[in-house]
Amino acid sequence: MPVEVAKINRNLTQLWEQESEQLSKASLVNFAVYSEASDALSFNTQLMAEVTRQHACRVILLAANPSAQKQRVQAWISAHCHVTGASGHQVCSEQIAFLIEGGGPEVMRSILFSHLDSDLPLYLWWQGQFGVGLDAQLWGWVDRFFFDSHGWREPARQIQILRDSVAGAWSRCVLCDLNWRRLIYLRLAVAQTFDHPWAAAKIGSISEVEIVHDPEYWTTAMLLVSWLANQLGWELDRKEDFTYTFSVPMSGQIVRVKLKAVPGQWIGQIRFNFGQGFFDVSWNGSFLESTLSEHPEMKQLLPAGGTSLAGLLKEELVRGGEHLTYLRALNLAEKFWE
Repeated sequence: MPVEVAKINRNLTQLWEQESEQLSKASLVNFAVYSEASDALSFNTQLMAEVTRQHACRVILLAANPSAQKQRVQAWISAHCHVTGASGHQVCSEQIAFLIEGGGPEVMRSILFSHLDSDLPLYLWWQGQFGVGLDAQLWGWVDRFFFDSHGWREPARQIQILRDSVAGAWSRCVLCDLNWRRLIYLRLAVAQTFDHPWAAAKIGSISEVEIVHDPEYWTTAMLLVSWLANQLGWELDRKEDFTYTFSVPMSGQIVRVKLKAVPGQWIGQIRFNFGQGFFDVSWNGSFLESTLSEHPEMKQLLPAGGTSLAGLLKEELVRGGEHLTYLRALNLAEKFWE
């Protein structure tokens, strides 16, 4: 329903008063989504319809067109309602959508802050590239900042803009990279395979790691390499085209990581080669299949997780913490991304 910006809260109140017998409003967080894509409102409305099935929130969609000649703001209110239980009662998450034409960051910030549910934390998802710098005043309000490094054209520059913005504002916010979330089930599968005594005993004799990835997901592959190096204590010695050489300080062992781009899943396979034997984790339908060369009977099928954007978002929303493992991996990933 289109509404005047000044009357949004009044109209929302009237909406819930009229429908209170059939609908219940629920909200755990403010979830704001900023995008400059031309189809942002329709795309994100459909996405939030899926996300709110499991995560009730106040949705605030901010679709911006900074290059518009005239400054104008349009607004709509709606609700994402889902039936719960046998009673047929519906639980709803309210949504406020804005189309912001012209104006600078201060316009977006003012609109966002004016329509927050002040008792709830603020999650902000920034879709697309960062500009020269992010609005410093945002950081004092944002609790979790969502982004996706997969689509960055210059990832090293983008992460530096983000770091500078957060550091300059003394922000408390947690960085939530959906590109990192893509790797959660693969990382769990690798870690679980190393729980096997045979594989655990071979960690010190890893000589080569081969990673097959989709050409569009190079940044994802580099996050995986960075995670492996940090978890296993490897230090980067040299990087060449598609090959990265690490040393292991404790043993003096040299480990080479080779990347191969093949259309398919974002990470189709990761293989660890030892002096003798190997183990690998590869994508097989809806599962990740782990294989130990010396114990083929120990083959396992593990969940691969969802591949949709809504699935990634829901995975991220159920996980708390400060993502310290991600931040450590990011320090090395920046060197690869340069």
